[in-house]
Amino acid sequence: MINKINACRICGNKQLIKIIDLGEQTLTGIFNYPDDVVDKAPLVLVKCHDAEPDKCCGLVQLLHTYDLSKMYGEQYGYRSSLNSSMAAHLQTTVSRILELDISLDTDDLIIDIGSNDGTTLNCYPETKAQLIGVDPTAKYFKSYYKEHISIIDDFFSADKIKQLYPGKKAKIITSFSMFYDLEAPQKFTDEIAELLDDEGVWVCEQSYLPLMLKNNSFDTICHEHLEYYAFRQIQWMFRKAGLKVIDIQLNTVNGGSFCIYATKITSHHPVNSEVINKIIANEDELQLSTLKPYNEFCSRIELLKNELIEKLVQIKSQGKTVYGLGASTKGNVLLQYYNLDRSLIASIGEVNSDKFGKVTPGSNIPIEDESLVLEKMPDYLLILPWHFKSFFQNNPKFQNTCLLFPLPQVEEIS
Repeated sequence: MINKINACRICGNKQLIKIIDLGEQTLTGIFNYPDDVVDKAPLVLVKCHDAEPDKCCGLVQLLHTYDLSKMYGEQYGYRSSLNSSMAAHLQTTVSRILELDISLDTDDLIIDIGSNDGTTLNCYPETKAQLIGVDPTAKYFKSYYKEHISIIDDFFSADKIKQLYPGKKAKIITSFSMFYDLEAPQKFTDEIAELLDDEGVWVCEQSYLPLMLKNNSFDTICHEHLEYYAFRQIQWMFRKAGLKVIDIQLNTVNGGSFCIYATKITSHHPVNSEVINKIIANEDELQLSTLKPYNEFCSRIELLKNELIEKLVQIKSQGKTVYGLGASTKGNVLLQYYNLDRSLIASIGEVNSDKFGKVTPGSNIPIEDESLVLEKMPDYLLILPWHFKSFFQNNPKFQNTCLLFPLPQVEEIS
């Protein structure tokens, strides 16, 4: 089922202006077998807009909402632990959280929302607090969680947590790469505030709109991700929920993300005002409340599309081989928007065995074991998870071929 929105998901403003259209694409987070039929849906971004910017939140968001049961069913293809760079990032972030002034006791909760295969919760050392993972896909990954971690294999709701853990509050709540997947983000934020201890901390990390624009990472736009946040929208929602942002960290994860640390307004945690003010000033300079940066973004990605296609056609005409690496949601967006298929890319090498024998949605490129692709000694490897460039560039097993990165610029590294 596809629902078209007629008002902003945060502030209810009905003036929505189309800014980016990636066309109709097969659901980008699903990896299907060759004969499976997978739904298609539009990928269109709109901006909550007003001639007087202070009257609306300015959220950039998908024009449509999609059937969650189809996107997060058995064919959902992402596992955090299989990406060594992401696993290391989550470990580092957990270590930073534990450096904060947070005391943990037996009645305290540590909740990870969107816990996937348990990678984040598995990073915590032994603690008196109760560790809880909340994720509808966790039912497929229970064997990867440490035994002492409780799992709620459903979508998050404060009522469910309160029912299962009456009278208890969360000292730490984390939500990595999922806060932009919500149909009602203000309601979610309110429920976080309801569960959070008076001195507890919520750490949420997601794609950061200014970095998405800077890095030309249009492949961040997918059916799962309904919202594309700048700090202004975060601040808008958190203030209404009685929360304050105490720190922000920018990073390169998923093409450019920001990690927000928030507490209740009354908490005693110090606020990193210098960093927060710098980010606000930078967003103002980018003129995000206007249409200018989005029009420029669209022009750049069209140029990059043509450049990569011309490069692949040229390689093919020389009788050389091109394989892909990393069957991912982001890669699926790029493959479909560029109309790439087996005529230019022989197959995609992957480390997740659950995807072997399947194909990329829409583009129908076969997915096989990465080791089999490397055995063929391809002339070129198109790196679809390009935002982990250093991992591929510094890994000896990829040094016998030419690496082709599609973004943020088309780059060839021998």
